Amino acid sequence: MATPLRVVLWNANGLSNHKLELQTFLDMHKIDIALISETHFTSRTVFKIPHYTVYHTIHPDDTAHGGAAVILRSSIRHHELPHHQSDKIQTATIQLDAHPWPLTISAIYCPRVTPYLPTNIRRSSDPWDLDA
Repeated sequence: MATPLRVVLWNANGLSNHKLELQTFLDMHKIDIALISETHFTSRTVFKIPHYTVYHTIHPDDTAHGGAAVILRSSIRHHELPHHQSDKIQTATIQLDAHPWPLTISAIYCPRVTPYLPTNIRRSSDPWDLDA
C-alpha cells in the first residue's frame, strides 16, 4: 500500500529568520515536502535542516528578496529538475521517483503585480464587479 505524502506550502517572507520554527513544524507534523516561496536567499545563503534536502532558486539580481525552495525528507527518492529564474518568477522543481508514474513538484515565487489601468477606468471596490 502506498504511503501518503504530507506536503505544506508556506510564504516565508525570509526563511533564514524562521529556520528553527520551520524545523519544529516539519518534525511535529511529520512533513515530507515543504514548498516555500519568498525565501530571500542569495548566492551566499547556506540553509540546511537535518534529515531534509533543500533545493532553492534565488532572484536573478542576487539580493535578498523573492526566491523559492523545495525542502524534502532525505529518504524520499527523487532528483532535481531544472529551475526557472527571472525577475517575474522563480521556481525550484523536483521529480519524485513515484510509482506507477513520476511526480513533479515545484515551489514557485511570483511577485504580486499591479496591472496598468488607464486613468479613465473606474475601479470598483468589489473585485467581482465585472461592470466596473
